[in-house]
Amino acid sequence: DEWTDWLAAHHVFVVADLASELAEKYKASEELARAAALLHDIADAKMSRFNPEHEEASLAIARELLAKSGYKDEEIQLIVDDAIRYHSCHDGHAPASLEGKILSTADSLAHLKTDFYLYAVHARAKRESLAEVKAWTLNKLERDFHAKIQFDDVREEVRADYDMLKMLFSR
Repeated sequence: DEWTDWLAAHHVFVVADLASELAEKYKASEELARAAALLHDIADAKMSRFNPEHEEASLAIARELLAKSGYKDEEIQLIVDDAIRYHSCHDGHAPASLEGKILSTADSLAHLKTDFYLYAVHARAKRESLAEVKAWTLNKLERDFHAKIQFDDVREEVRADYDMLKMLFSR
C-alpha cells in the first residue's frame, strides 16, 4: 500500500544508514545493527500495521530471512529477540544489546530528522480526527525522544528537531 511504499523508499534505508553510522561511533557490530535496521519493519511488506499479527509476523519473517542468509543462532536471537522486538520501546521495554540500542536510536532519528511525521500525519488524517492525530503524534514524539534514543549525546543533537515538532503539534 501507499504507506509501505513510502517506508521502503524513505525510512528503512535511512534507518539502516543511521544504524551503520551509530555502530561505527559506538563500536558495535555494523553488520548486526544494519541487518536489524533493514528488517525492523519487514512485515509491512505483507500486511497492514493495524493487523494484530503484525509484530509477530515481523519477527518470524526476520528470523527466517536471517537463517536462510547464514546468520548464527546467537546473531539471530540478538537481532530478532532483542533489537527488532524492543526497538519501539513500548511499555517501558527497551533493547538490551548495543546493536538493539542502535536500532532504536536510528529509528527514532529517522522519525525526527526526516519528513516521517509529516507523512504519518497525512496518512492518519485520512481516518482520524485532527485531535486524534495530534494526540498520537505528541505521544509518539515523546517516546521517540525520551525512550527510543539510547545515547544522551544523540538526544542532545536532535533536541531542536524534537522541540520544533512538539511545538508544531501542540498548537
